[in-house]
Amino acid sequence: MKRKRMKALSVMTSVLALSMVTACGNPGTTKDAAKDGAAANSKEAVKVSLWTPMNPNAKAVVKSLNELPMVQEWAKKTNVTFDFQHSSGNTPQDDLQQYGVMIASGNLPDAMLWDWKTVQGGTSKMFKDGTIIKLNDLIDKYAPNLKKLMDADPQIAKQIKADNGDIYAMPSIRTGQYGQYKTFSGLVIRQDWLDELGLKSPETVDEWETVLKAFKEKKGAIPFTFEKSNPISFADFAGAFGVPGISSVVNSDSFYIDNGKVKFGPAQPEFKQYLATMQKWYKEGLIDPDFASNDRKTMDAKITSGKAGAFYGFIGSNIGTYMPALTKTDPKAMLAAVQYPVLKKGEEPKFVKASWDVNSVGTVITSANKHAAETVKALDYLYSEEGAMLKNFGIEGQTYTKVNGQPQYTDLILKNPDNLPIAQAMAKYFIANYGFTGLDDDRYNDQYYQLQPQKDAAKVYSKYTKNAYSVMLPQVVLTPEEAKESGKILNDVSTLLTEQITKVIMGAVSVDDYDKTVQQLKKMNIDRAVEIYQAATDRYNKR
Repeated sequence: MKRKRMKALSVMTSVLALSMVTACGNPGTTKDAAKDGAAANSKEAVKVSLWTPMNPNAKAVVKSLNELPMVQEWAKKTNVTFDFQHSSGNTPQDDLQQYGVMIASGNLPDAMLWDWKTVQGGTSKMFKDGTIIKLNDLIDKYAPNLKKLMDADPQIAKQIKADNGDIYAMPSIRTGQYGQYKTFSGLVIRQDWLDELGLKSPETVDEWETVLKAFKEKKGAIPFTFEKSNPISFADFAGAFGVPGISSVVNSDSFYIDNGKVKFGPAQPEFKQYLATMQKWYKEGLIDPDFASNDRKTMDAKITSGKAGAFYGFIGSNIGTYMPALTKTDPKAMLAAVQYPVLKKGEEPKFVKASWDVNSVGTVITSANKHAAETVKALDYLYSEEGAMLKNFGIEGQTYTKVNGQPQYTDLILKNPDNLPIAQAMAKYFIANYGFTGLDDDRYNDQYYQLQPQKDAAKVYSKYTKNAYSVMLPQVVLTPEEAKESGKILNDVSTLLTEQITKVIMGAVSVDDYDKTVQQLKKMNIDRAVEIYQAATDRYNKR
């Protein structure tokens, strides 16, 4: 199994490197915006190809976003048809591989929508490489709704723009009257098991250990499970030790702010303390022994069959899907959100999952796009009041009606005739419960979170959101040169850490050997990466 894992990691490293290959052409500009504008105001229908990985909820019910009534209505409203092209992969690594191959081939779609934090170097490097164009002039002329949001809130504009003022993506925005929720995921546990065993919801790492041992010894369960596409997902416990964890790909999320200084979490002494705890838990059977091979279906099966006691999940798509499945075979089953752990009782967690008003999900326009103005104009519709309603609630009369002026989902969503979970019913008709260009409207959450455990989870996870902003890196944008340099460093670092952390946790090497890994990180110039992100953070704070 280890040999297979090492081989997979090697492939992943090659893919990450491939994703940085320069696309054909010169850096894009908007010098032809005026010419494009004539077409933008034309009544002639335009087709625009848009590549994006498909959300798991959507993938479960449709073959393509082209099938969504909301997407079809969007085309009618804007006279632009987006022809969606999707990755055929099942994991983020698969998506990244296919993205890399596409970029390397130079065979670009007209637009691409993704979480660009996933790609080393991000949008600034994509612009420098000639893969995408900048959007400032196009937004000024053809995106009045987005421009209005930026003009009304300087913080929105600050988060959208690069340090030099460039705009590379039409982003997902969560703000205003209906932008209250800033976190949507966290640790989840079997509350009914806690009640049965006379245990309280764990707050500290020690309390978590007590609970997980009880699940193993008295319930015969897998205490804590997760999937291979995010092999270090239990790093959510790292926050208790004062550092962020890492996912399967090292990116800016692994950096954090400590008294104004940028630090790299896995290089800190506290991270070694966290690893010691994880190794102990693995040895004692408190962590799923098959974590390195679990896929999403395997993890789902372990949870819905009652074989797992705790996991990391999303309020809507996970709790909302797992609860009905669990109660079919065990009517007493109950899931509950658990606050991110701390070391000492009474401490407040800081490393809580949280989002900025503008996140890293957005649509970029490639240098191959011959209808850039029309594309921007159509995307801007999703920032309008009418467009946001379509995006978040679908078509009036079909998926929602107005009750006292407020949108209310119909039974097609809330009591789907095909017995689809709400998350999948929504994903079959419109785009609301995952990142997408446009303005989010949190009024959907009041209905999306139908189950009491979901409603409770929204309150639990949001309680300490304010603390997250004291340690999270702001929405920094690296220069193309910085992106290229840091991208190479983090590619190498990602491979090393994924291998070494897994080895430490599984007990293949001692915790003390992690000191050698930190030294290797320094040889790989991780300190230079810290300098780059520090400079980017300083520039952001001066915007």
